[in-house]
This record gives sequence, structure tokens and C-alpha cells, in this order.
Amino acid sequence: MIKIETYQRIAEEFATGIGVAEWDGSIYENYTNIRKMPDEMKVIVLTNYMIQQNIYQQAIKEIIRLETKYKNKRINKSSIYEKALDMVM
Repeated sequence: MIKIETYQRIAEEFATGIGVAEWDGSIYENYTNIRKMPDEMKVIVLTNYMIQQNIYQQAIKEIIRLETKYKNKRINKSSIYEKALDMVM
């Protein structure tokens, strides 16, 4: 999730809600190694993939379940998204 200040700034800048806007450029152009990509960027890429594959609702249910399961463990958010994606597909 993003901070409300960031959401408001982007929504005002593009005159649309973030959920409506789509990324048009290449996300990977600055990263030659995906392992070096920031965790937030991986979450965005995985969320975009889930939406394109029409599995977003099932994946979010699984993500919520996994987040409660790993609540007290130190695990990256992108790892939870990857596990959920593997379970749904």
C-alpha cells in the first residue's frame, strides 16, 4: 500500500485515481537484475500481472491469509505476493 499523501499527489497530478491509471512504459528499464529491484516495485509488478491475468480477487484473498499467517515473521511483502500467485495459478 502507498501512503495517503502519495496517493493524493499522484491523483491530483494525473487527474485520476491510481486504480484507474495504467503504467505505459517499461518498468524494468532501470533494473538489469530483478533481485536488486526494490520490494515496492516488485509488489507493483506482481499486482499488475494479477490484474492482467484476471486473478486479482483470488490472489488478494490468498495474500490476506498469508499476511495473517506470517504476521510476526520478517518476510518481504513481495515474497507474500509471489507465494499467493503460485497458490492461485
